[in-house]
Amino acid sequence: MTLGIQIACVWTLAVAAGGQPAPGHTYALVVSGIGTDPNERLLKDRVVHELRAYLLEKAGVEPPRLALLVPKDSSIRNSAGLSSSENIRKTLEAFSAVTGPTDRFVFYYIGQANAVAQTQNRASLLRLNLPGPDITQEDLATWLAGIKAGTTLIVLDCPCAAVAAKALTGRGRITLCAAKEDQVYGTRFGIHFVPALTRTENDTNHDGRISVLEAFTAAVRGVEQWYREGQVLQTETACLDDNGDGVPSERPWRHEQDGADGRRAAQFFLASIGGDHSGK
Repeated sequence: MTLGIQIACVWTLAVAAGGQPAPGHTYALVVSGIGTDPNERLLKDRVVHELRAYLLEKAGVEPPRLALLVPKDSSIRNSAGLSSSENIRKTLEAFSAVTGPTDRFVFYYIGQANAVAQTQNRASLLRLNLPGPDITQEDLATWLAGIKAGTTLIVLDCPCAAVAAKALTGRGRITLCAAKEDQVYGTRFGIHFVPALTRTENDTNHDGRISVLEAFTAAVRGVEQWYREGQVLQTETACLDDNGDGVPSERPWRHEQDGADGRRAAQFFLASIGGDHSGK
């Protein structure tokens, strides 16, 4: 599906509903950035493919409410639009027109990124590496500001992701960062996080659903195990912010003891284990 058709479908939803969508929908934008290593490109394509399947088949996201943007050399390019700064902006503007306070919104970026140091009075910038001009967390924050969903899940599966946490924090926001500010190497977070959303053993409180926090916790353990088994130095540390202070926590599963991040993520579900969705 081309970007034009995707955006047209979103606008059609708005017109059909008189500008107000039915309550309780889930919308999602999945973006894959550039990559120079062919093997890494295939891994990232796999994550996007599995996430798309999860959102459509398990979380009950209707196709017009899901947009995929990938590079032109992606193996799944025929079913997605091109990941560019302009297309991200246009897609988020289209979703801004149809989301409401009872809806949920998911933004997932997977790919390369780099942090650029700023002057003494300005924070560093995270640049998401895209075909054509990159975008920064400031661009993304501006475009996401129009999304009126009651809860927004932002996943930055890229190096230096935590640089963006302060700019992206906000009421109703859950931000997952695959790496800390000073971790510049490629991440493997999504390879573990996306499958974790469906694995029964990750339902640690046995309520029949896997929360974002449960999947995040399982992904952290999976990443640690991968580095340990490979006997290589771990170069990524995932962290999570959901309390609005813009300072992500590395152990949000301790939110009850620490009184920090994790409570909202523990209460956010996209689907039940059986595949029944809670946010069509």
